[in-house]
Amino acid sequence: MKWLLFLYPWLELWSLIELGAQTSATSTMLWVLCAGVLGIGLFRLAGRQTLEHLQQAQREGVLSQQLLMGNVAQLIAGVLLIIPGLISDALALVALLAPLRILLVKLLVGGSAAAQYSDYQAQCELSGFHTGPGDNRFEDDGVTLEGEFEPVSNTDGAESETAAPLEHHSSELD
Repeated sequence: MKWLLFLYPWLELWSLIELGAQTSATSTMLWVLCAGVLGIGLFRLAGRQTLEHLQQAQREGVLSQQLLMGNVAQLIAGVLLIIPGLISDALALVALLAPLRILLVKLLVGGSAAAQYSDYQAQCELSGFHTGPGDNRFEDDGVTLEGEFEPVSNTDGAESETAAPLEHHSSELD
């Protein structure tokens, strides 16, 4: 794995040199410039969408991990497009296209991505993380309870350890 980290920049440089040899230096520089501008734009767009999804999740009380996964893929693709080279641009394309992204996850992780997703979703539900709109444990039924309380104390001024019974006056509610 260490050798891959060492070879990666050299492979990116070689890909740009080869592109320049096959076409021209101007087209290679234009490719790098356009990919960088596109990467920055994609990065900004994904950041904005992530903030909007988080604000919506805060309003609704539910966080959809599928929406955030798309935004994370856009962020990764933006970073990969900013890195000059054809290899990183090809990886950005894989990160952007959902079918290729799913295939890559299956190849890298092995096994079924759906099974792993269901395992992850079960872990999230156990930890209290709500994953989608179907999770309606915190729906508001429209009832608001209001009331007043008074501390109950013994005759000697010390607070009582037993709770005072609640009083209900039906005339106040009607």
